[in-house]
Amino acid sequence: MSCTSEEIAEKRRIAIERLNARKKDGTESSNGPLPQAPTGANNKTPLTISKFYGGNQSSFGKSSSSFQAKRGPPTLPYAKPAQKSSTPSKVASIFVRTITCACSIVSDTRFIVETNGFNEQMIEIFKQIPSKSYEPTTKKWTFELKDYSTLQERIATLNPHVVLGGIPKFVLQEFSTGPKAKPSQICLNAIEPSLVESLLSFQKEGVAFGIEKGGRVLIADDMGLGKTYQAIAVADFYQQDWPLLVCTTASTRDCWAHKIRQLLPHIPVHYIAALNSGQDYIAECRVLIASYSMMERCGEKLLDRGFGMLIFDESHTLKNFKAKCTTVAMALAKKARRIVLLSGTPALSRPVELFTQLQMLDGRFCSFKEYSTRYCAGKQSNFGWDATGQSNLAELNLLLARKFMIRRTKEEVMSELTEKSRETVVLDPSYLWTNEEVEDNMNSYAADYSSSKGRQRDEALIKYYSVTAEAKAPAVCAYLKEVVKEKKKFIVFAHHHSMLNAIEKSLSKQKVDFIRIDGSTRSDLRGTLAQAESRAHRIGQADNVTVRYLLAKKTADDIIWTMLQRKQETLSRVGLCNEDFSDASNVQAPCNAGNIEPFLNKSLSPGGGPKKGTLDGFVQRSSPVVKPKPQQAQAGENQPASSEHSKENTCLDSFLNPDEDDDDLAGLEL
Repeated sequence: MSCTSEEIAEKRRIAIERLNARKKDGTESSNGPLPQAPTGANNKTPLTISKFYGGNQSSFGKSSSSFQAKRGPPTLPYAKPAQKSSTPSKVASIFVRTITCACSIVSDTRFIVETNGFNEQMIEIFKQIPSKSYEPTTKKWTFELKDYSTLQERIATLNPHVVLGGIPKFVLQEFSTGPKAKPSQICLNAIEPSLVESLLSFQKEGVAFGIEKGGRVLIADDMGLGKTYQAIAVADFYQQDWPLLVCTTASTRDCWAHKIRQLLPHIPVHYIAALNSGQDYIAECRVLIASYSMMERCGEKLLDRGFGMLIFDESHTLKNFKAKCTTVAMALAKKARRIVLLSGTPALSRPVELFTQLQMLDGRFCSFKEYSTRYCAGKQSNFGWDATGQSNLAELNLLLARKFMIRRTKEEVMSELTEKSRETVVLDPSYLWTNEEVEDNMNSYAADYSSSKGRQRDEALIKYYSVTAEAKAPAVCAYLKEVVKEKKKFIVFAHHHSMLNAIEKSLSKQKVDFIRIDGSTRSDLRGTLAQAESRAHRIGQADNVTVRYLLAKKTADDIIWTMLQRKQETLSRVGLCNEDFSDASNVQAPCNAGNIEPFLNKSLSPGGGPKKGTLDGFVQRSSPVVKPKPQQAQAGENQPASSEHSKENTCLDSFLNPDEDDDDLAGLEL
């Protein structure tokens, strides 16, 4: 058993006193009387030195008593030493169990205390707080914020046995005024009347909220709820602070110019300009619309112009504080009086990505260390400060909604919006296109992913995901063939070109009209899965929207779908994403499209078509196929070998050839 430093010092002190006692005992033996033996039942009266030598007992005795008076009573070598002080020794901290009380805000007026252990005195203090409330199921205590200082003072008396983890000052300061009423909408009277009339009720609330915050606000409504309209309305209220700079993606730059001209007809057209190059003249424009790339290239020019109001569309683009684009945006924000941030997903994966946007709105709100410690589980690691985690997400959601952000979901405000349902479709495994090479690659990448860590693990997953797309392509095409028969418009989102190529080739064979948009033409249109859903489910959609995710078992889908659910759950807790992919109902893909296993198991003739195991071999036919007549089909086993080959091609033909009613699907949009 190891000893503490205090115990070692005490043992050393005892040993020194014992050694001194032995030395004193030896001095008395040479200069004075020997110590008497202990008195016992069988012991005789010991002889003294005076009796042994026949000397004068009285005189020797006097000298002996005099010696004893000077020296004091004899000290036994192993006797317990007397305490030098009556002050009790301090107990080593290693033996003291410290209970931590973590406090966080749970509403505008109350906070919660979560403990990691039980302490009777702590519970008694909790019971004495007037606003106490105990929830037996969760075993947690809540109190009103007005009693926070009282609780803090009383818990301090239990230190070091009980320690209270306090609420940061920047949080307490924001909640110190109690609940806040909804902002007044009288300010809407100063906005263009035609624009106000076009706003829905929840959009008017968003505009009033932004004006109440002094034009420095984050509008984080779901996609399709009209964030552009709200931003333009807030900008119109603060026209005295113009010129206005709108930073957005390259694909939506013209849309912004069109909307501003449409919603603010009192602004002369020649005062609205788009930044196309660094040579453009912007000195007289009142509204300038620029892409993020042009903003980065022309940062100094924009700073010299001195924009008093900024609108950052898709503001989550500025999540990386080290990026040059974010640096320019921060410099513009420091000189502007009004800033409106728009984002349906303000933090894509981690709360730390939200910090730069909050700094643009209020640079004095808190430091990065304070924010990351409180909400990102910030800690010091061997590689520096780690702020990649998440903590106190419920409190962060309340803080954002109170000071910076207004966020509404479709479920909350759009009663007229049709319902959106989500399904996961497990593809028919018999259609998975896996030749030996692809199958070996999938097994290899799956093993690499399981055995690797860090960046190597991510790289293995990317390769595994790419091979999965190639393997899933035939199964996806088989499923879409059945969807086409439903005679409804649908949109297909895919990640890999190999998947898009397979879908295009399959639909072309079915003579279905479609539009293809991929990364080579409109790379800026690719978004997250939730954004893809919202492009179909938005204001003006008349029919119900069903979102289906096509998954294949024993592929990278097993890993990626689990990661997606976990990531969205984190954002939902902080209130930054309401999409819950765990609610997707699970269905099996229909298996009545035909079975291509015979085609996969047998190769084509050497010169009769594409090589077995390729997508071209799956889509193309080696020769025209004539459907057998009924009497020929009844022949069954009596047919020659070539007839068996015709059967296989007939099965493939029924899979590839469009049905007669496919002509009614002209205009199908992908």
